[in-house]
Amino acid sequence: MKAVDIPTARDRATEKLISRGLERRPAGIVADVLLHADQRGVSSHGLMRLEHYLKRIEHGGLNVRPDINIEMTSGSSFVCDGDDGLGHYIVHEAVEYAIDKVKDQGIVMGLIKNSSHCGALSYYVKEIAEHGYIGLMFSQTDTIAVPFKGTAPYFGSNPIAFGFPKGEGEYPTIIDIATTEVALGKVLHAQGSGAQIPYGWGTNVNGEETNNPDDIKYLKHFGGPKGYALAFAIDVLTGILGNESYGTNIPPMYEELHKYRNLSQSIILINPKMFGDNLMFESMLKQMEAELKDIPTTDGSFVKIPGEIEMEKALESDEVIINEDTYQILFEEEER
Repeated sequence: MKAVDIPTARDRATEKLISRGLERRPAGIVADVLLHADQRGVSSHGLMRLEHYLKRIEHGGLNVRPDINIEMTSGSSFVCDGDDGLGHYIVHEAVEYAIDKVKDQGIVMGLIKNSSHCGALSYYVKEIAEHGYIGLMFSQTDTIAVPFKGTAPYFGSNPIAFGFPKGEGEYPTIIDIATTEVALGKVLHAQGSGAQIPYGWGTNVNGEETNNPDDIKYLKHFGGPKGYALAFAIDVLTGILGNESYGTNIPPMYEELHKYRNLSQSIILINPKMFGDNLMFESMLKQMEAELKDIPTTDGSFVKIPGEIEMEKALESDEVIINEDTYQILFEEEER
């Protein structure tokens, strides 16, 4: 494993993407989203994904110069057509647009289509919350998880995220979870390491649970029917809502690299001022979190607020830890 300071990692990732045809601003946004995940300790969605994006660009499965089009469909709703670019940039542009609208509208919902993998959803809801708004986000992913009691995969890990503002200068409360026991990236991160993973993360090709990450073929939804039901709802609120791809119709992420992914995401922004005093909202949220921390625990520590572990990691370090392969990709000299 290698430690790289954040400015250097950002610059190297940005330059790699520029070398594949992206303009500097979109490349910088993609690099920021990846580093955000690494800083929070979610390396499965961090710089280790850069190699895949570079390969998909080379195979023609990502549009490096997308013509992103955003169209309002009502006073509080819009559709963003990402033109098959990198999802990080597409979603960022949609979020920026929505932030500008929600101040007066109170609630704004945006549907994003013709997108691709957009990294950690926490990045986007954090940005929303830092502007003083509540953020919700859903994303479909390609088929990887078996439905409850099923033997073949249908939905993806279909993550959902929330961001809650706590006042100027305070780190928002961020919740970002997959509807599977873990995200696929966490399994990929463990593969080849020789380490075992917990039973329940996924199954082998025969549908049997295994603790060997190299044998994992499919993931399992968390909570049995509960995670499966949420994954169902997220595909409805993204792909089906926009009359786009869903379920097994979504091109796989690590196969068919020449194909556009046609992924969809949804974002919802809420202005707390429209429902009460926003300062009271922030105060009550912090009071609730303080009350939770007063609850005794079985191990003598204290109750963690959702997202607190990731927040602490993000605030404590000015560098990221990446594996040797990712380091080589960042620092190898271009031969073209």
